[in-house]
Amino acid sequence: MRTVLFAAALCASGACLAQNAASWTSLDAYANFETAGATATIAGDADRDATIALEMRRVGDPAFRTAHPLVRVDATHLVGSLFALAPNTAYEIRATLTDPDGVTGNAVRTLTATTRIDTLVEPSLRTLYVSPAGSDGANGLTPGTAVQTIQRAADLAQPGDVVRVAPGVYRESVTVPRSGTASQPIVFRGDGNGVVLDGSATLPADTAWTALANGVWRTTLAFDTGHVVGEQGRLYRYGSLAALGALAAGAPGGYWFDGATRQLHVKFFDNQAPAAHTIHAARFENGFVVDGRAFVRIENFEIRYFGAGDYGKAVYLRYASDAIVRGNRIRDIGAAGVWVKGGDRHRIEDNAFTDTSIAGWPWDSTKGSSAENSAVVFTDDVGRGHVIRRNTTDGGFNGIAPCGGSAPPGAFTTEVDVYRNDLRRHNDDAFEPEGWCANVRIFDNTIRDSHMAFAVAPAAPGPTWIVRNVAWNTGNTRTSQTDGYTASALKINSGYPEAVGPLLIYHNTLVTTAPATDALNLLNPGNATLLRTRNNIVAGTRYVVAKVNPIATDMNYDLLYTTDPTRFARWMNVSYANLAALQALPGLETDGVQAPPQLVAPAAGDFRLAAGSAAIDRGAVLPGINDGYAGAAPDLGAFEFGDTIFANGFESTAQ
Repeated sequence: MRTVLFAAALCASGACLAQNAASWTSLDAYANFETAGATATIAGDADRDATIALEMRRVGDPAFRTAHPLVRVDATHLVGSLFALAPNTAYEIRATLTDPDGVTGNAVRTLTATTRIDTLVEPSLRTLYVSPAGSDGANGLTPGTAVQTIQRAADLAQPGDVVRVAPGVYRESVTVPRSGTASQPIVFRGDGNGVVLDGSATLPADTAWTALANGVWRTTLAFDTGHVVGEQGRLYRYGSLAALGALAAGAPGGYWFDGATRQLHVKFFDNQAPAAHTIHAARFENGFVVDGRAFVRIENFEIRYFGAGDYGKAVYLRYASDAIVRGNRIRDIGAAGVWVKGGDRHRIEDNAFTDTSIAGWPWDSTKGSSAENSAVVFTDDVGRGHVIRRNTTDGGFNGIAPCGGSAPPGAFTTEVDVYRNDLRRHNDDAFEPEGWCANVRIFDNTIRDSHMAFAVAPAAPGPTWIVRNVAWNTGNTRTSQTDGYTASALKINSGYPEAVGPLLIYHNTLVTTAPATDALNLLNPGNATLLRTRNNIVAGTRYVVAKVNPIATDMNYDLLYTTDPTRFARWMNVSYANLAALQALPGLETDGVQAPPQLVAPAAGDFRLAAGSAAIDRGAVLPGINDGYAGAAPDLGAFEFGDTIFANGFESTAQ
């Protein structure tokens, strides 16, 4: 009783107010090319009811503009983002702290952030030449004195050098021994078409093969391998001779490598002898390795068939910084096209990642196997400021995984941007922002025919921004249609104790015509905090939304539709026949609309709104997200009707 009386006396004296009053600790900003992040750290506010409004203006502009408010991600951090910024431009950011319990000290803080220069620096020191006809005893300084291997050129390269690699097949792994500088990077450039970095040995036609039972053939290699590809595509890696004989993964075939004897066993789905096929067996684990270096650029190569062990990578950026991987064609790699471990400010752009066989293999066979690969994957403490843009991915198990496993050294947010990528035919997750995802922005991407569009399982501490993306025909995969796994545009079930951080799902077009497929299915298990949706088009062929996960939801102003006349939504094991019934739940889609999306030609890749669509002028105004809308209100989905102001995913008027 005395404790209660003492607490009451404290509140009467104003001590409760002092305990809960918020105060600034710091305000930090981090800018990329077209975005910037703001991270506020506050003290006090024990009841977590403080908010922070955000405003911005280009330095020199007369007035501030309202931006999206900061989002609370834990007891002391509120995080936000600015979109549609211009490169190489200074912006002033103003944050205003508000707390019903009061604010200690100045409520307003300002700072300036300058976006990065979006240019490629051309080195000016020397040109080094590489040619299959060259000699590693030459100096490499002229085409006539070209070296023969890329590795020899790398050993010679200094800051400011361009390594020009002539067309040909280079069977090697390349380690970059030194860094460039910001003004004088080291550039490795494929000089025209047909410059191939190949991690394999192609088994010659006269390879001695021994026929075994059940269609299996055997030969002995002079090296270890963990990845084999035929002319029909990647072969599945089996764990035993018996498993290879069963060929459970199916076409085009498989292999088993006995490390004790270096014997390679293969079986093809057509039961032909291996002499009838072209077989590439990986000899090297990695293509380019940039370990602890900075300002290195790799461009215009075909990189293929790496994976002598368990983690084959086309490009491995290990605790490197400011590397650029661009314009490459990366295919049939063991584990990852580009693998990022630590470091800051990498640019992975304009690459084409392909894998030949995985889309046809059973999910149960692929998950947990050597074929559970990704086009781009980030691991461990991935640093800050990475940009992954304008890439295409096709056929890998997963597409892009932009989060590492822990916070970047000395910082809270990762500030990773993933935009204008085109992802297709992933038998698991197109985007896999899982791990330490803090101010990760995924915008203006197109996803087609993948099992899951966005897997945030778990993405923490947040926020994760999913803005103005298109996901078409989620669930149109073997995993969904044959193997029996539930597809969804958003995956939040993880089985991990970490909670999914705040998810901000704005202005996306999430439409599937795959048979018997929910548009959104929020599955268990997994802890979650907040899912906020605004101005999306969500359409499926079964339930438009099914929810059993207890994640807190703030869903409104979305167009919801299903082609199934017997179903609409299923919410915490209760079915709702239509939007009106769903709106009986407190605060759920109060301003939503139930209608067909009416897109121009989605099957042909045109996801714009057709005239007369119920999505026109039905959205909520979201400062900093859709400021430049046309008409009476923002339109729903990824595109604004009748205008091109959203051609880059955001309004041009914010520039």
